[in-house]
Amino acid sequence: MNTEDNRAPSINALASAFSGLRELILEHWKLRVSTEIPTAVKLGEPLLMNMVPKLYDNIVEALSAESLRLTATMGTNLAISHGRERANMTDYKPPDLLHEFQIFREVIFSVARTEGLFLSKHDAEVIGCSIEEAARESISGFDEADREKSVGFIATLSHDLRNPLNVANASAQLIQLKSSDPGVVDLAKRVCRKIAEADGMIQTLLDAALAHEQMNLKLHLTSFDIMTLVEEICADLPVLGKHVSVLGERIIGHWCRDSMKRVLENLLTNAQKYGDSARPIKVQVQREDDSMLLSVHNEGVPIPKSEMERLFKRYQRLETTQVKGWGLGLPYVQNVAESHGGTVVVDSAAERGTTFTVTVPIDARPYVKQ
Repeated sequence: MNTEDNRAPSINALASAFSGLRELILEHWKLRVSTEIPTAVKLGEPLLMNMVPKLYDNIVEALSAESLRLTATMGTNLAISHGRERANMTDYKPPDLLHEFQIFREVIFSVARTEGLFLSKHDAEVIGCSIEEAARESISGFDEADREKSVGFIATLSHDLRNPLNVANASAQLIQLKSSDPGVVDLAKRVCRKIAEADGMIQTLLDAALAHEQMNLKLHLTSFDIMTLVEEICADLPVLGKHVSVLGERIIGHWCRDSMKRVLENLLTNAQKYGDSARPIKVQVQREDDSMLLSVHNEGVPIPKSEMERLFKRYQRLETTQVKGWGLGLPYVQNVAESHGGTVVVDSAAERGTTFTVTVPIDARPYVKQ
């Protein structure tokens, strides 16, 4: 591989050449990973490939002169999501994760050399820095997911339920103080007693969740057409209040219908809250090998880089908005995706808008922990 500037073709031509080598490079990577990383041998195709095709596409985009993406992970949580997936769904250790990226880099440069592609110093740096940043961010995601295994989603939801109960209890107590009607006072006292019972049940559920350290959701898998669900939700959600365009293909797979319904509802609601109200929301369904990709896109102010890492953390919202909520929507989306053996990735920039993409195996049955 020659890295002299005077022999390099234009960056656009190079990006086009790498685009044509996509399947070859991904196949070489898959073969080497399956051979060199023992824990990867038993992974199915969707779980093994995970975000690698998208990372490669982003590298190609970064090599294009017209692109504002300087590195493959710029403006996205792609690599963080990959690290979380490896922590939650595989027996990987951090060295295995780093080995994946080492192999990826070696394969890209090896195929480029074999195919006679000449890289400038800048081209080589774009590829190298993209993979190095992806590796670093993946380790961060791996560590984050590893720490979270001590706290389950049910614990978060249980804690959050207490907030409206506290408001209801305070209101019932106020009614007791304000009313002179004995019947109304008795009813208010009864409401308080029932709220106390509910609070006790929530505490029991919280304690049980923490004791069992449950991370993955319990899913009820059935076979259904994801596009039918998308069309149903987009047609029936009056909260959106604006146009939603639906693109893509019909894909029948095995997923938890209720969970996927809530995922799409959360993403659509977020797109409506944070997006440009004058621009339509776009929902797309597509197949990539043995995976189904469900994406929701909106135009508007991008997610700040400083907020990207905390986007999926429980009880946190964007500090730059006035939107009310308890910060559970995106963590739930992430939990559903990961419990299906998949990932959720966000890509946000002023020139591209914001896209959340949930990627799950078309047949999630082998990957769901029950």
